[in-house]
Amino acid sequence: MSARPTVYVRLDRSFFSVEGHVHLTESTDSQETATNGSLVQGAGERGRRYGLRDGACQAVTQGSGEQYLSAFALLLHASPFQLSVLSALPQLIGTGAQLISVKLLRWFPNRKALISAGTIGQAAAWIPIVLLPLLFPQWGPWLVVAGAAAYFACAHFTAPAWNSLIADWLDQHERGAYFARRAQIIASLSFFALCGAGWLLSLWQDSTAAWWGFVLIFALAGSARILSAVALSPVHDVHPTAHLEAQQGFREFFRQNATRDFRRFLLFAGLMHAAVLVAGPFFVLYMLRDLHLSYFGYGGWLAAGLLG
Repeated sequence: MSARPTVYVRLDRSFFSVEGHVHLTESTDSQETATNGSLVQGAGERGRRYGLRDGACQAVTQGSGEQYLSAFALLLHASPFQLSVLSALPQLIGTGAQLISVKLLRWFPNRKALISAGTIGQAAAWIPIVLLPLLFPQWGPWLVVAGAAAYFACAHFTAPAWNSLIADWLDQHERGAYFARRAQIIASLSFFALCGAGWLLSLWQDSTAAWWGFVLIFALAGSARILSAVALSPVHDVHPTAHLEAQQGFREFFRQNATRDFRRFLLFAGLMHAAVLVAGPFFVLYMLRDLHLSYFGYGGWLAAGLLG
């Protein structure tokens, strides 16, 4: 009779020991889950902040750099044909670089590294754009075309990885509000960058040192891309693997999944871009050479398009 209480006590101790171990394991798992959740949330917040800061840097680069490439080529006595090539060829090469980037993501899925490389390449492209025409003035306009092609190739190269990275930090229902806010930041800063760069160029417009004005605004454009690369450094790529499930080509998508309305939209967008590109490259020639508009007035005309 005396052995039974001992057995019960051991069973009770064994039971409570196992129960306590299970409770401890569940508590540890819940703490790890909470820690991982907070880390992911913090990383997502840094990623969203980076997207806005990158938009601000992109606005400065576009307003003080990209929009004045044609004006710089005109300063180097570019012909109408060279201006048209400057508007068309870099964009065409950029589209090819974007397709290469999509293929490369399948073999090198480190999106952060691809974005950093492309962003630094954009910043570095401004150096030959400014310096080479000074060293070889007889080839100045064509050197600007080559530098612009390198710049836009790097810019388009980062686009697929950038879109994929930012999409991981955004919920499906908050993407619209987030990108609307980012577009507002880009439009606002682009307006001031266009006007400021035009005013800065106007200070040297009537002198033989007009080239220095372009040096300053292009240096500002390159510095903005460097700041964008710096803003990317604290961001962590929580899903550094390529999404292999999205391998459907455009032709297959267009043949199988594209609706009739979508095809009409593509036709409309294509015709609209074609109509704009027929006359678009020559507005700078008409305004600066024929109308003798100041650089500040030209920048104001470019900025006015953002108000709509």
